[in-house]
Amino acid sequence: MDNKFIIITPFYNVEEWVKYCLRSVSKQEYKNYSHYLIDDLSTDSSTEIIESEASQNQKIKLIKNTTKKYALKNISDTLEEINPADEDIIVILDGDDWLAATDVLEKLNKIYNDEDCWMTYGSYVEFPSKIKGKFAKQIPEHIINNNSYRESPWMSSHLRTFKYKLWKNIDKNDFVSEQTGNFIKAAWDLAFVFPMLEMSGKKAHYVKNILYVYNRQNPLNEDKVDHSHQLSEETEVRAKKKYQLREKL
Repeated sequence: MDNKFIIITPFYNVEEWVKYCLRSVSKQEYKNYSHYLIDDLSTDSSTEIIESEASQNQKIKLIKNTTKKYALKNISDTLEEINPADEDIIVILDGDDWLAATDVLEKLNKIYNDEDCWMTYGSYVEFPSKIKGKFAKQIPEHIINNNSYRESPWMSSHLRTFKYKLWKNIDKNDFVSEQTGNFIKAAWDLAFVFPMLEMSGKKAHYVKNILYVYNRQNPLNEDKVDHSHQLSEETEVRAKKKYQLREKL
């Protein structure tokens, strides 16, 4: 089965790296995909670079914001606008990062077909150190069985992919910070991954192979900009009500 992949890339001021991001997707051997890039009011030449690349690849779609939204709201608004099919697979790729090889989508397509999963997580390597990322580990069975993801160390990092029907079953109010009344800004990945893991249980598949390059050179990485705020939001997300395991969606 040829699954449809929808790659979502929110970005801000990534002119130094966005070509790597774009070309890592364009060079994929598996071609059943669309790539949406959302400009969050960049002040550099990021959009010009993307427009140039898009002229050679019709699968690239550039969205330009008129207000600042940050990553999670950019992802949410884009998915609402394009309204994917339930079985479409969403891939989250940051604008300063890139896919690790030309067969990433091919591997993911095989995993979704063979494993009957609803989502995948892992694995990544950091750039430029080439060290395998410590936040992409297989979740132990006791955490899955006890639905204790929020009480356990974070281990469900890049590459994050999921079927759209899983996203649809998240209450979008859980994306909003009670502290600010706005979409969660810094711990945004936890805000949707925890609910997905809780609903999926053993239908969340860990990928041991390196699929993703996480760029640690960018000074705008969340943990570098305001680490205390990131930790505060993480605490808030972990305290939110858990989702129940779903038999079906």
